[in-house]
Amino acid sequence: MKLKKVVALATSVVLASSLLASCGSAGRGSYVDSEGNKIYTYRMNMYTQDQTEYAEGQDTDFAKRMKDMFGVELEYERIPRGDWETKTNISYSTGNEADFTTGGKEPQYKKWATNKYLDPIPEEAYTGDNPILKDWKNLWSEEDFKQVLALAKSSDGELYYLPTLRQEKTQMCWDYRKDVFDQLGITEFPKTIDELYDVCAKIKAAYPDKIIISCNGMGTTSPGSALTGFFQAYWIPELILTQHSYVDPVTKEYVPYALTTDNAREMYKTIKKFNDAGFMDKEILSLDKDTFSSRLAQDNCFITYNYVYNIDEFNKKTKGTNPDKVSDWQWTGNMITAFPEKGTIYKKDPLYSNWGPAFSAGISDDMDRYNTLLKMFNWYATEEGQMYMTYGVEGESYEIVNGEPQMLPGWYDESNPATDKKTDKTLSKEFGSFGSQFAKQQTMFDNIRGKKVEALWDAFQAQDKYYYFDQIPMRYTEDEEQKFGDLETALNAKRDEYLQRFFSGDVDPNNDAQWNAYISDMNKVGLQEFIELQTTVYERTKAEIEKENAELAKAQ
Repeated sequence: MKLKKVVALATSVVLASSLLASCGSAGRGSYVDSEGNKIYTYRMNMYTQDQTEYAEGQDTDFAKRMKDMFGVELEYERIPRGDWETKTNISYSTGNEADFTTGGKEPQYKKWATNKYLDPIPEEAYTGDNPILKDWKNLWSEEDFKQVLALAKSSDGELYYLPTLRQEKTQMCWDYRKDVFDQLGITEFPKTIDELYDVCAKIKAAYPDKIIISCNGMGTTSPGSALTGFFQAYWIPELILTQHSYVDPVTKEYVPYALTTDNAREMYKTIKKFNDAGFMDKEILSLDKDTFSSRLAQDNCFITYNYVYNIDEFNKKTKGTNPDKVSDWQWTGNMITAFPEKGTIYKKDPLYSNWGPAFSAGISDDMDRYNTLLKMFNWYATEEGQMYMTYGVEGESYEIVNGEPQMLPGWYDESNPATDKKTDKTLSKEFGSFGSQFAKQQTMFDNIRGKKVEALWDAFQAQDKYYYFDQIPMRYTEDEEQKFGDLETALNAKRDEYLQRFFSGDVDPNNDAQWNAYISDMNKVGLQEFIELQTTVYERTKAEIEKENAELAKAQ
């Protein structure tokens, strides 16, 4: 034990020393340039990945633009992604942090805020008639922005980072082999659990040695996520493995822990029934993407719950080296429900992605300096900023063709698989832009996935009695957050153990005694304490947000 502590301490000292050495004596103030303009200097912390190269120095196109437009000069700490969290934690704990970072996510930022490592975003920067962050704020509708604030703020009611717009309204649906459906006279993708069972039985009768339902390799990172299409059929959110709780969109009932409810039991019964009939991939809870690709090439999957924009890739994998092979993967706007009289659940994506810039404690000591930085970030959210951060410089990296931007030959284009990020020119390598953006320019987004996403959204909206789960704001105190983490770890381990056992048949959810044993084991690792904690935090947060919204409406 002593040896481990010594090694850990030595490792921390080495990392801290290397971090301090790499930072150097960065300027963290201001100067007046040769033309009499005041230039603010900042240290920026960010992670790098995928061997991305950046043009360095203050003579890059990006550096010159930021200096000319905003009087901002950036000095970078570029840290490999795998080292980012450790090194950034050390920089904060040793008092050698950068002025701001773009590398973290909301849970990390909220933890740092609790530790007093961050300054909040001034409320006046995003409220009122003409705030500094008006273009960032206007990425969302007024009502959606209220919800973003409710979710992203910390337990003290302050916002400690600038979230990023989630441009996808919805992405997940059932995908299926339409050519096989047509061959067997199945004219429509099913809408209920019973209909899905009948369709699977018909396919199994025609292809007795084949797998009917498989998954695109989600099992390696989160085993239960391979079954989320079934979760939603029983009115349980797709992301329940991390969210745990939900509010029913019809009854408005708050459910503090979903996977021990009657609905969860019925869902587990259904999965067992499908598995016993030979419809399910026996490896679905551990399948990696390469194995799933092999399934497709061997016609060993006909139905999967997946992304709407994976269709082309599925057809490519199914055809393999035989371009003449018939394969017609399609997506459907029909979700499956076990309760058709109540309605059907689909997954609406969150309003925001939980990453963006956060600003270190002390930056608000000079509000002119802080506001200058906020003005720069607000520009990223403008149409001009989105165009620059997505396409670069007109005439150099892109041109306008028929009214739309298009990358020039020799430049990497995220929407064009014929280009290569390693060999073609990139915006980071040529211009020095660091790629932090709150939204992709719409043309690029549409070309990558936006058109398919919008088509799926429209299909869901055309359906009758289709509902989605809203995110629930939950603001924990420091002690509550610690308790939540401890209980969550214990409950997740026991839940995942039983999920595997339900699927394998080792435990039968139809058997009252065996189901009760599951509930008993969950109680032993803290289920009731977790339910009490979640209910307390939910009710308190709900009251806080109602009060904040009233005050915000009054201020505006």
